[in-house]
Amino acid sequence: MFEKVLFSGYTNKSGKGVYSAELNSDNGELSTPKVLVELNSPTYIDVTNDMKLIALAKKDDRGGIVVYDISGDEPKLLDEDYSEQTSPSYVKFDASRNLTFSAYFHLSKVKIDHLTDDGKIEHYSEVKFEGHGPRVEQDQSKPHFSALTPDGKLIICDYGADRIYIYDLSDPKNPKLMNNYIAPAGYAPRHLVFNPTKPYVYVACELSSKVLVMEYNAETAGLTLVDEVDAAKDEQKNTTAAIRITKDGKFLYASTRGADTIALFSVNEKGDRLKKINTTSSDGKGPRDFELDPSEKYLVAANQDSDNVTIFKRNMKKGILTSLENNISIPECVCVHFI
Repeated sequence: MFEKVLFSGYTNKSGKGVYSAELNSDNGELSTPKVLVELNSPTYIDVTNDMKLIALAKKDDRGGIVVYDISGDEPKLLDEDYSEQTSPSYVKFDASRNLTFSAYFHLSKVKIDHLTDDGKIEHYSEVKFEGHGPRVEQDQSKPHFSALTPDGKLIICDYGADRIYIYDLSDPKNPKLMNNYIAPAGYAPRHLVFNPTKPYVYVACELSSKVLVMEYNAETAGLTLVDEVDAAKDEQKNTTAAIRITKDGKFLYASTRGADTIALFSVNEKGDRLKKINTTSSDGKGPRDFELDPSEKYLVAANQDSDNVTIFKRNMKKGILTSLENNISIPECVCVHFI
């Protein structure tokens, strides 16, 4: 079976924008990536159920998001919004309400936009943040992630202020703050994933190389820290990036740059504890993002600093990764997205 996967990243070197390829889930072979859409630094993307590509991008000295129809033979530009001083760091699409959430790392805010049926971007609202952390990198609020809780609330990781915010979206034009969780000082919460069946969330903290385990109370939107584990040794040069969990909730993975590894954790039955099983070399430098394929037999990792993508075979029972191929060339790739 062939599974379509998109890659995107910076274009400071020879990168062209968003690439597409197919992964053969029978043997783990990836077809040669080809340019799907030429864009300036589409560092993160999402795709709607009807195959609209939402990508971050830059144009001249402005930044924002663009929308393409990629359902046909050739991509078709539907809309673009380059209204900000720089592009976001993350974008997420909410299929239930046709909303996009764009986290502007350098502008200390998250924008909420509505995506019409014909792919037009309608600005709804934005939430702005203040604060800072103890590290040099945390000189201001820097929201790095904006997505949804299992019950449809907006959750935001603020790398700069060591905060995790949760908003009620009953009225997306007027989001209401429900929770403001303060993470350990200097940890820099970056990305997170929820357990698929248990009320727990796992947070990758960039500057501490830690993964936090927190219980989530849907009624109050409260977060309670119950455990923390090392994704890599706590050294200044290491920065943890992406985090993923398997569909059955039994295994968790986190990538760390500097160490250039992907850590594997087992998740206990309750969901409130992680046990580190091992770490595997990413077979490159700067593993910024990775994703499990739909069959979960493979893990595809993007190494930003060495301009290569690595394909790992995954032991379905033990979660352990084995490198199959590491010479797939994509310049400065920082996002992997199966569709």
